[in-house]
Amino acid sequence: MEESQKRLRRRIGLLGVFSFGYADVGAGIYMTLGLVAAHAMAAAPLAFAVASVSYILTALSYAELSSSMPEAGGGMIFAEKAFGRFVAFLTGWALLLDYVVTGSIFAMSTTGYLGHLVPVLKQGEFFGLTASILVLILVVLNVIGIKESATFSAVLVLIDITGLSIILAIGYLTSFRPFFDQIKLGTAPTWDDFMYGTTVAMASYLGIEVVSQAAGETKRAGLNIPRAVKLVTIVVVAFSVLFSSLAVSVAGWETLASSEKDPAAVVVEHLPFGALLAIWISIIGMTVCYVATNTGIVGVSRMAYAMGRERMLPSVLTDLHKKFHTPYKAILLFAVFQIALAYAGHLGLAADLYNFGALLSYMVVNLSVVALRIKDPYRYRPYMVPGNLPLKIKNRKVLIPVGAILGFFSNLALWLMVVATHAEGRIIGFTWLFVGLLLYITYARRNPKIPE
Repeated sequence: MEESQKRLRRRIGLLGVFSFGYADVGAGIYMTLGLVAAHAMAAAPLAFAVASVSYILTALSYAELSSSMPEAGGGMIFAEKAFGRFVAFLTGWALLLDYVVTGSIFAMSTTGYLGHLVPVLKQGEFFGLTASILVLILVVLNVIGIKESATFSAVLVLIDITGLSIILAIGYLTSFRPFFDQIKLGTAPTWDDFMYGTTVAMASYLGIEVVSQAAGETKRAGLNIPRAVKLVTIVVVAFSVLFSSLAVSVAGWETLASSEKDPAAVVVEHLPFGALLAIWISIIGMTVCYVATNTGIVGVSRMAYAMGRERMLPSVLTDLHKKFHTPYKAILLFAVFQIALAYAGHLGLAADLYNFGALLSYMVVNLSVVALRIKDPYRYRPYMVPGNLPLKIKNRKVLIPVGAILGFFSNLALWLMVVATHAEGRIIGFTWLFVGLLLYITYARRNPKIPE
C-alpha cells in the first residue's frame, strides 16, 4: 500500500478532540462514585481532589508532548523517542490492555444506567448481551470513519456538560448542606481505606491518553491539543469534586456505597423533582459512558496501528480501509476482546485492571518530558509544562520541568497503592506485562523499524 494511503487524515477539530478526552475522563465519576464512597466514606470528595493532582500534572505533560509530536501512538511514541524501543513497546502494550478494558467497562456502565430505565437489562445474561451489542455498534461506526464518531462524541458530550451543570446548580442552590464534620481521617475512613479510595478515584481521571492518540488526526495540533487538554482538565476536575461533594451532602456516603451501579441516579433522587432528575441523569450517564466506550475503541485501534507501523506488532494492523481510510483490521481484531469482556459482564474485574497499565504509561510520559528536554532541548514546543528549572547540561541550557517530575512521583505513589491493594488487578496486570515481554522477544526485537 502506498505511504499516502497509510497515513491517517487530519480531520478533527478542537471540539472533537476535547470530546474524546472529556468522554473517557469525565465518564469515570459515573462509574467510580459509589466505589470511592465505599472506602473513603465522607472523604470521597477529598479522594477525588487528591487524585486530581496527579492527573493535572500528567495532563500538562501530555499537552507538551502531543503538541510537539502530533502522531498517532501517544505515550508509546513519546517513550520511543525518549528511551528507545523496549520501553516504548511495554508502554504501548500496557495501554492496549487499558483501552480494551475502557471499551468494555464503559459499555457495562452504559448498560447499568440504561438498566435504571429498563430494569430487565441489568439482570443476568441481558446485561452482558446488551453491553456487547453496544460495543458492536461503535465498532461499525469507527470502521466507517473517525470523523463521524468524533461528531457523535461531541454532540453527546455537550449534552452531558449542559445537563450536569444544571443538576449541580439545582443541588447546590436547594439541597447542599456542609458535611465536613463527618470526615475523620485516620478513623473514618482509616488511612488504608482512604488510600484505597484514592486509587479508585484515579480511575475517574484516566483517559487523557486518548487526546494524544487523536493528535495524528487533529487539525492544527500544536494549538488544539494543548487547548483540549486544558479544557478537559478544568471541566473534569471541577465536575468530579463538585458532584462528589453534592453526592455526600444530599445522599450520604452510606447510600452511595450501596449503589455502585448507578450512584449518580441515586444522588439526584434526593433533589427537588428527584424522580424526573433520576431519569435525566440516567440518560446523561448512559450517553457519556457510551462516548467513553467509543474512545476505548478509537484508542485501542490507533495504538495497535501505531505499534504495527513501528513493527512492534504485525504490520497488517496498519492496513487502512480503501474507502473509509480507517485502520479497520486493528479495530476488528481488538473488538473481539472488547465484546467478549463486555459480554462476560464482570464489572468488578474490569475495574481492577483499569488503573494498572495507565499509571505505568503516565509515569513513562512524565519521564519522557524530562528526557526529551535534555536530549532535544531545541525542539519546537508549542506548549511547555510550566515550572521549569534552568540547568546547564553538556554545555547546553536545559529547562528541567519540575511539574513533570512531580507528576512521575505522584503516579508512582498511586501505582504502588494499586499494586498493594488490588489483588486481581495486580495478578492480571503483571501477567499481561509478562505476555508482552514474550511478544517483544519473539517478534518486535526481531523486526526492527524500517528507517523512513
